[in-house]
Amino acid sequence: MAKHARYFQLAISVAIGLSVMGPAQATKLKAKPLPTRADLAGKPNYDRDAKDFEDGQSTIVPASRYKRRLDYREIEKQKEEEDAQKRQDAEAARARQIEAQKEAYKHRLDEFNKNKGLAVQYNNQAVAFGQQGRWAEAIEAHENAVKYDPTSKQFQINLSAARTAYGEQKLKAMDFASAASLFRKALAAAPDNAAAGKLLSGALQKLGMDPGDADVRIGLGDQLLASKDYQGAYIEYQQAMKIDPCAKTFVKMGEIELCYRRFSEAKKWFDQALAKDPDFGPAHRQLGFLYLEQKDITQAAAELRKAVILDPEDYASGNSLVDIWRKQVAKNPLSPEYHLGLAGAMQLTGDFVGAESEYNKLATLEPNHAGLKAGRESLAKAYQHANAEKHRKAAETLFGQGLKREALAEISQAVMIEPRNAKYQFLLGECLEANGDYKGAHQAYLTCVLIDPEKNQEAAARMKQMQSGGGSSSEPSQQLIPFNTQAPATMTTRKSIYEGAPAYQQMQQMPPQQMPQQMPQQMQQMPQQMQQMPQQMQQM
Repeated sequence: MAKHARYFQLAISVAIGLSVMGPAQATKLKAKPLPTRADLAGKPNYDRDAKDFEDGQSTIVPASRYKRRLDYREIEKQKEEEDAQKRQDAEAARARQIEAQKEAYKHRLDEFNKNKGLAVQYNNQAVAFGQQGRWAEAIEAHENAVKYDPTSKQFQINLSAARTAYGEQKLKAMDFASAASLFRKALAAAPDNAAAGKLLSGALQKLGMDPGDADVRIGLGDQLLASKDYQGAYIEYQQAMKIDPCAKTFVKMGEIELCYRRFSEAKKWFDQALAKDPDFGPAHRQLGFLYLEQKDITQAAAELRKAVILDPEDYASGNSLVDIWRKQVAKNPLSPEYHLGLAGAMQLTGDFVGAESEYNKLATLEPNHAGLKAGRESLAKAYQHANAEKHRKAAETLFGQGLKREALAEISQAVMIEPRNAKYQFLLGECLEANGDYKGAHQAYLTCVLIDPEKNQEAAARMKQMQSGGGSSSEPSQQLIPFNTQAPATMTTRKSIYEGAPAYQQMQQMPPQQMPQQMPQQMQQMPQQMQQMPQQMQQM
């Protein structure tokens, strides 16, 4: 311990001695600066943050990297400022819009005044041409007058009068087609021009047409429409509608409105057609096309489906319906409903193979789908109906060629497939009557009436003619004499040709317990109803 103390004292003594012996030095004012982000050599130094000590407003570096959330007062203030800015911008935009409208109105007013003056000049010029008999130039000037001032009723009347006068000139020159065209244009300019309407009828008579026949006027309208003469077609359809305001003429008016892209007016005409005849297929077809134009796919498919059901040979509706469902399936191939819809569309258009393929896809996607069983049953019936239609068409062709027995064999096959088809029963009656089997014909006509008495008045009339032509009403089994046929002195009962038909033989060979499976109950009761028919016929 003492040794350490001596060493300490010795060290202090040496230090004091050295300090006394050396010269005194002052503090250096040019010392090296404190280290910054870059030292003298320019090498970065990140030991401490850079700070501007002369900036008294410098804030302290936040301890967290997350920004402070605004409180509700700051949010409300910010929202008020944004709303105020939006109101200011809206008012400025509204002011600009009002100013633009004023400028546009002023421009239109100036143009209207300018065009009105030009219209008056053209009208006066046209009148001068008309007084000189220069009708082609007069019509051109009148058209310019109407173009520059379409609101003037007088200018339209003048144009119609000029066209009528020029049409009369063509009529005298025996140019009936040109005269009719001018009279149509005259009616287009002024629909109340009665003289033009009468002259148009006269020109059509000169052309060998009946101007009082609505179908003739519709046919003319169709020809004009095909040649892109929409104005002339419109006039002809109007005249047809005045003659016969039926569903067909209403549809034609709607079609010409579609050509002018006036969809609301076209829909009104189609609705009127359906109100007149709900089962008029062309009205449903055109309404479906209208919905397609308006991108209403659901309504379009519904209307086109009705059109195809009412007229299976309406290929335009059928193709459009199938195309709609194909596009839906392409958008979503895994949708069972779309495959079911496409199958139904193909079935309606007669593409049974495609329909069966779609039903198979539906079964793969959803085997227990509610519409699968019903759809396949409907497809099976469609196959049968197509087969029956094949026999019916063959029977009609053979009957038209005078091959009566061959026609009877074909229509018997159709009746065997669909005994409740009134059309088949009526054709069967005609074939039997043509072959001299009046008993079988009477049975077929009776079946036709029993199926639908309201829609088979012609069959009832044929029965009445046959009944009044000969035979006793109390003996319906005897041979019935057709209307306007020379009856023999004595009447004999012979085997019916109807009984020899293949369908009838098959029906007779069936056991009684199997009859309900092959024909409806109402058909089985036909013999009892046949006995009551003479009394009913006497009351008709």
